[in-house]
Amino acid sequence: MNAPTAVNRRILVVDDNQAIHQDFRKILCAQPASTALDAMEAALFGGAAAAPVDTGFELDSAFQGEEGIARVKEAVAQGRPYALAFVDIRMPPGIDGVETAQRLWKEDEDLQVVLCSAYSDYSWEEMTQRLGISQRLLILRKPFDNIEVRQLAHALTEKWELLRQSHKRMEDLSREVEEWTRELSVANERLRKEMEDRAKLEVRLVQAQRLEALGRLSAGLAHEINNPLSVIMASVGFIRSELDDHAKGGRPVDPGELSEVCSDALIGAERILRIVNDFRLFSRLDGQPQTRVDLREVLDHALSGASYNLGPKAQVVRDYQDVPPVHGSEQGLEQVFLGLLNNAGYAVQGIAEPRVSITARQRDDGWVVVEVKDNGVGIAKEHLGRIFDPFFTTKPPGTGTGLGLSICYGIISGLGGSIEVDSAPGEGSTFRVKLPKGPEVATSASGP
Repeated sequence: MNAPTAVNRRILVVDDNQAIHQDFRKILCAQPASTALDAMEAALFGGAAAAPVDTGFELDSAFQGEEGIARVKEAVAQGRPYALAFVDIRMPPGIDGVETAQRLWKEDEDLQVVLCSAYSDYSWEEMTQRLGISQRLLILRKPFDNIEVRQLAHALTEKWELLRQSHKRMEDLSREVEEWTRELSVANERLRKEMEDRAKLEVRLVQAQRLEALGRLSAGLAHEINNPLSVIMASVGFIRSELDDHAKGGRPVDPGELSEVCSDALIGAERILRIVNDFRLFSRLDGQPQTRVDLREVLDHALSGASYNLGPKAQVVRDYQDVPPVHGSEQGLEQVFLGLLNNAGYAVQGIAEPRVSITARQRDDGWVVVEVKDNGVGIAKEHLGRIFDPFFTTKPPGTGTGLGLSICYGIISGLGGSIEVDSAPGEGSTFRVKLPKGPEVATSASGP
C-alpha cells in the first residue's frame, strides 16, 4: 500500500511590519514546551504544564511585495511551492498587496492568497475589479483572531493540496486520453487497411465468380450445342457419302431417305438457333432501358403469347386489374412472364383439370408482387435450388434449352427485384416476382 502524500504546509507572510511576522509564527508554528510562567501556574493551580502546539506549518517571511514575488518564483523553480500567502495590503514604499497578489498568481496560479489590512484602503468591489472574483482570495482584518488564522491556514493549505491533486488527475487523464487516441488511431488505420484489403479480395472474388460462371455457361453452351451439331454433321456426312457413291456409278440415291436425313439435320439446326437466340438475350440483360411500365398490359400480352402452350383445356385465372405501374423494362418483363406462363402450360399437360392463375398486388411496403401459379406436376425438392442455373432443365432432352428461367432471373435481378418459387411434386408450382413500383407521374396544376 502506498504511503499517503505529505500535505504542503509552506506559508509565506508578506508584510512590512516585523511584529506581524512574529504574530504569525506564534499562531502557526510550534511553541516551547513550557515557560517559567507555565510551570508556576501548574504549581499554584495544579495540573500539567501545557504541551507544545505543533501545527506543522513552515513559515517564510518577505517584507515587501517584490521580495515576496521573488520568493514565490524561487520556490516554484525549486519544486517546493508555497500553498498559502498572507499579504498585507499597505506596504510603503513598495507595491501594495493587491498588485502583489496579481503578480504572485502570475508566478504560481495555484497559490492561495489572504489579504491582510487594518484599514479600508480598498472596498471589496474595488479589489474584485482589479483581481477578478477568485476562489483563491480571502480578506483578513487586523488585529488577527488566532483561531481564525489557524482555520484559514489549515483550510487553504488543504484546498491547495486538493487543487494540485485535481490538476495531477487531469494531467493523468489527458495522458490517458492521448494514449487512447493514439491506440484508436492505430486501430482505425488497421481497420481501414483491413477494409481496403477486404474490398480488393471482394473484387477478386467477384472476378473469380464471373470467370467461374462464364466457364459453366460456356461448358453448358458447348454441351447443349454439341448434340444437335453432331446430328447435323452426321446427316451432312451421310448425304455427301450417298451423293459420292451415286456419282461413282453406285446405287441410286433414295430421295425419301435423304429427305428424312435432311429433316433430322434441320431439327438440329433449329435447336442450335434457339439456343443461340436465348444466349444472345441472356447476354443483353444489363442493357435494357428501364421506364414506367403498365404491368396489366404486359401480363395481357404474355398471356396472349402463351395461349398455345397453355392449351384450350387449361382454366386461366387473372387478377391484376388494380395493380399499379412498375419500374422496369417492358420487353424484359414480357419475356419473363411469357417464360413463366409457358413453363406453367408445360407443367399442367396431362392434368385432368389444368389450372393456371396470374395475380398481382401492391404490398404495404410499396413493392408489387406478381404470382404465376399452376396445379401441375411440381418440382422435386432436390431441383429447387438449381432451376435458375443456366442450362439446367427438368424437361426431356431436346425439348428445352435450360436458359429460360436463368433469363427470367437475370432480367428481374437487373430491375432491382427478385424471383422465387414454391413447389413440391404433385402440388404444382408458384413463381413469385417482386418488382419496384413505378415513379409517380407529375401533374401540373390547372389554371383558373
